[in-house]
Amino acid sequence: MAPVIVVTGASRGLGAAIARQLLSPPISANVVLVARTESGLKPLAEEFPNQVAYLTGDLSIDQVNQDAIKLAISKFGKLDGIIFNAAILDPIAKVGKADIAAWRKLYDVNFFSLIVALKEAVPYLQQTKGKVVFISSGAAHHYFYGWGAYGSSKAATDHLAATLAAEEPDIFSISLDPGVMDTNMQDALREKHGSEMSPTEHERFLKLKSDGGLSPPEVPGNVAVNLVLKGGPAVNGKALRFTAPELAEYAK
Repeated sequence: MAPVIVVTGASRGLGAAIARQLLSPPISANVVLVARTESGLKPLAEEFPNQVAYLTGDLSIDQVNQDAIKLAISKFGKLDGIIFNAAILDPIAKVGKADIAAWRKLYDVNFFSLIVALKEAVPYLQQTKGKVVFISSGAAHHYFYGWGAYGSSKAATDHLAATLAAEEPDIFSISLDPGVMDTNMQDALREKHGSEMSPTEHERFLKLKSDGGLSPPEVPGNVAVNLVLKGGPAVNGKALRFTAPELAEYAK
């Protein structure tokens, strides 16, 4: 029977690359796609009409996260895995100038949405010995000027992945850093947030783009897909960059 996977933030970038690989042969999974807008989800549903169910909504709203899990069960009858990819970057600003409401919104999307979904999903994942891949970031471990909200939310995500692995022996869990990719988030960093970052860090992102140093999202996406399908005990509970030697077998 085809695996059933939930993918959040599936309308573009890394999430869209992950969704397409899961849906395409030879995997041909059944996939629940979740994003704020329908525009990136509807074409996949039309291309793979028997394999896709999708839900649009703001992941800061608890009901959206709960409904995503319920949709997997009602549509496909089980749940084999989740790839938590959705996240927001704003606000970028020094802590001394923090917009507290914006920090709370970021945490609702980047962190609390994961807990809400997991509370709903754990009983189903226990039944299937399912797997959870949390998309993290190098910002969880390395300070970037003005990135306190985003980076700390990803550090919390790494901890959550380890906690889930420790508490649920039948559920595989990993936090995956996908590196610096050629996605809309990088576009925003270069074009929108330059004045809020240190000049050195902003120049680094500009140079990565001009020098071809950004990975296509399909490359780390392939690792995420292999982990949600066949992640094993050697990397369970860990936080790893997609290029880590421990993940070499998942990059094939």
